[in-house]
Formats: sequence, structure tokens, C-alpha cells
Amino acid sequence: MEQNGLVKSISGDIAKVAFVKKSGCGGGCSACKSGCPKDTVILDVHNSINAKIGDEVIVSMNSSKLSKMTFWAYTFPVIFTLLALVSSIYILKKFNFPNYELYSAILSILSMILSYKIGGILTKNKSNNYELEIVKVIRN
Repeated sequence: MEQNGLVKSISGDIAKVAFVKKSGCGGGCSACKSGCPKDTVILDVHNSINAKIGDEVIVSMNSSKLSKMTFWAYTFPVIFTLLALVSSIYILKKFNFPNYELYSAILSILSMILSYKIGGILTKNKSNNYELEIVKVIRN
């Protein structure tokens, strides 16, 4: 994955790079006129090519590392929630629990919240594994 950004500051071999958030539709559509926000995100990036403050750069991340991040952010919560829903329906129905559908729905929502917390903790602890790196200076 590659993304363009702007170097805001440098501290040793780490650069703070600002990225413009992209909208879900891709942005830049003049026909839409929905006024998509142009918010920025600033991330720490390994400055392997000695980019300077103010340089527009291309930042890259290994696709396998991106896949791991995507798994913990999206796939894991879906699987965890579905397993909780199916297993709670089966168990509560087997024990003739009244209103088992309602309780299963509540348990699956709680498990979804828990799965996002678990995924967040795991990705936060492994944040160094998802290192971004400046690969090219576009313009100074």
C-alpha cells in the first residue's frame, strides 16, 4: 500500500507525516457536491531516505502487514460476533431458556464490543510490526 503525505517534522530517523483522509467514495468528485471533509492524520513514519520538512513523499507499508491489520480490525470482530451469536442461540435454546433470541442478540452485541477491544489491544501492542516507511520524495 502506498500513500502520499507531507513531512511536518523530523526527529532522528522518524518523520511526522500528514496524510489527507480519503472519503469512502474516493473524494474529488465535483458532481457530488457533498462537501466531503479534508481532515488530516499525522503518523510517525520511518525516514529511510532522509526526507526534509515540507517534502511531499510516498509512504509505503508491506501488504502482508496491512492484511494483518485488516484482519484484526474487520474480520476478527465479525467471526467472533457470529460465533457468539450461533453458540449462544444453541446453548440457550438447548436449556429451554425463555426469550433465548433476545439474550443471544444481547450477548452477540457484547461480544462484538469485546472483540473490538481485543483487536485494538492486539494491534496497539504490535504497532511496531506495522511500520510505515518513506520510499520516495515527490517534490521538495
